[in-house]
Amino acid sequence: MVVFAPTTFADYADGGRTEQAMTLPDAVKVWRQEAWQRDDFLAQVRLGDLYSGSQSIAPGESKNPSFADPVEAYVWYFMALRPFRDYRADDNSNAADTIYSVRNNALNNAEHIYNSMTFEQRLDARARILYILSSRGAEGFLTLGRIHSSDVYPAPPSQKPFILVCRQSFWARNSWDYWFPRLIRWIVSSVWSPAHDRMPYWNWVRVEAVDWKHVYTDRACDGMPVPPEPQENVAQGWGGNGMGAANQGWGGNGAIAGNQAGAGNGVVALNGDGAGRQMAGAAIGASPNVQIAGQGGNGVALINAGGGNNGGGFGGGGYYGMRSVSSVFVANDAEALTYFLIAQSLGHPLAGAYVANERGAIRYNNGDPGRIIADAEKRARFWMAPYEYYPGTTSTGDLHSDESLLSFEQRAALARFREIPLPAIVAALDFRGYRMNPRLCGPLPVCLHNAVTQFQTALKWDPTGWLSPIQMVRLIQMTAVDGDAIAQDRLGIMYAKGIGVPQNFVKAEKWFIKSANQRYPDALFNLSVLYRVGPNGIDPDENKSNSYRQIAERAGYAQARCELLYLMADATGHDRPEGARR
Repeated sequence: MVVFAPTTFADYADGGRTEQAMTLPDAVKVWRQEAWQRDDFLAQVRLGDLYSGSQSIAPGESKNPSFADPVEAYVWYFMALRPFRDYRADDNSNAADTIYSVRNNALNNAEHIYNSMTFEQRLDARARILYILSSRGAEGFLTLGRIHSSDVYPAPPSQKPFILVCRQSFWARNSWDYWFPRLIRWIVSSVWSPAHDRMPYWNWVRVEAVDWKHVYTDRACDGMPVPPEPQENVAQGWGGNGMGAANQGWGGNGAIAGNQAGAGNGVVALNGDGAGRQMAGAAIGASPNVQIAGQGGNGVALINAGGGNNGGGFGGGGYYGMRSVSSVFVANDAEALTYFLIAQSLGHPLAGAYVANERGAIRYNNGDPGRIIADAEKRARFWMAPYEYYPGTTSTGDLHSDESLLSFEQRAALARFREIPLPAIVAALDFRGYRMNPRLCGPLPVCLHNAVTQFQTALKWDPTGWLSPIQMVRLIQMTAVDGDAIAQDRLGIMYAKGIGVPQNFVKAEKWFIKSANQRYPDALFNLSVLYRVGPNGIDPDENKSNSYRQIAERAGYAQARCELLYLMADATGHDRPEGARR
């Protein structure tokens, strides 16, 4: 019987104490667990700092080049600064300023990394983020859907040429008549809040030219006059009365008949058929002012949803309306629908509302909505994570730990770990260079114990000499990813049977094909069985089945060795073929 110990959560401070009492790699393990499993903002920023070589939370510490990995740094910065992610401390102004400073430094680091990454690195970062969020169950898939949805998440303010910031004043900038009322306001406000080195004021600044070290929190500029938005912003449809590019809507009754507009003060205009069905949604910013005017038989709702004087537009996940990090994701309603459907199938109570909204957006904005929705539904049923396990290494070659929590299906599959044959374990260890030569290491059990110990030591696991169920599965996965045809075929069988990993015939097909491309006979015949039966997610194809079977037989494969022939009987209801009788 396999016993799974309950997970004990640490926090950010535990990582700091671990670093002091033990080593930095031990602390990184704690921070990764906290950032991955509990979505902790400070732990995510800390990891971004470590992997980028910067130390924005603890500036007195020395840099750690051994942890350098720009892709991993961007991943954790994105997780901390992703659109509409909010981490606040509004009950304490000093704590709020600390968070603001931490976030500014993290944004600067993230933007620098993003601009220096290659296209392949951005794809890798995107896949890693997909893996992390998908490992969080229904809530993670809901987050992925919102990240992809053009209806839920409008384009972030960082795409505007200019951004409104509260910055330090320069006394020689304008006349005394300009500064005198602001000076009075500053003196009065300083009585009730900490004084600033220089008087704050609102100013439109090009995004790439913002010096975040000399920017105050937006609260410091409360009550200050807001200058007009630059015409370049207005021309791009972001300011004044300029309309946004997205015509979001549903047809029929209760339709959101469109023209979702992003203005300088965050105005959203929605034409609704019937006041009872109007949706003035997406709480953006803080201003609650709503004006409703008649337009023939339809009501027009104008929602002043911006941040008022903050001018931060949609908030974009920033603290007090700051910009969000540049994203490796592109708005795509079909992708968003896929993730919302997965969240709905996992039982998230809010997923149904998001699914309905995305279906309406697709129907309104596309010429062939039926096909797009059908494709999204199929992808949702057979969606696969981009990696078998979390990828990437540091500059010293250390693997990044995978801190995914086990689902119920994964626990049930791991309980069948004894069905993984010992020869498959031995072959995987041999492929990875841990050879078991009886003339050198003695009896086979001693050789196996030594090889397992070496494998565990290389991955910085406890060198017990005995593989845990998770380590056994990871060994097969790593060997398959590295290109071993035997391990690829074994992993396909594990997915087909639900041994060690949840049953997934689409993934089984993927690994059988990889092994068959190396002309491995077992995989060729397994593919023939898979296409003959056509289990869940696989389209039956008699021609493919016959072709793969003939190739396997010419390679000398004996049908009786096939471990998947039981699928034939289960799918067709007939007795098992002769080859399945042992």
